[in-house]
Amino acid sequence: MRSLILGPAALIAGLCALPVAASAAASGSYICAIGEVYECEAVNGCKRVSTDTINLSEFIIVDVDKKQLTEAAIGENGETEDIEGLSSDDKNIFLYGTQGKETWNATISLENGSFTGGISDAPSSFALFGSCTKK
Repeated sequence: MRSLILGPAALIAGLCALPVAASAAASGSYICAIGEVYECEAVNGCKRVSTDTINLSEFIIVDVDKKQLTEAAIGENGETEDIEGLSSDDKNIFLYGTQGKETWNATISLENGSFTGGISDAPSSFALFGSCTKK
């Protein structure tokens, strides 16, 4: 996923901080703003890093119906990656996939729009935190 979601996007962060409505069905598209990234290593613990450091876009579009992730960058065609696994309940959308040697997962809360995710790639892993809103 790190190689998929390249460079920063120039979208308005305030739009992406709005919560997803609790009554929203787990369908359609969501735009997610990644606000915090931590790189974690055994013994050394975790340290905050920028999205640029790990080649991750600050904004990602999640298309639940098409089962795809797309980087969101103004003036550019964002790269798209298929979501290998997607499930939901009345409170969350759960996503996961692989790319090369990396595995990734994410959860989007339908109650408050929070985004939590992770990318695993030896010898470290990355914890991601952000907010999503229905597009």
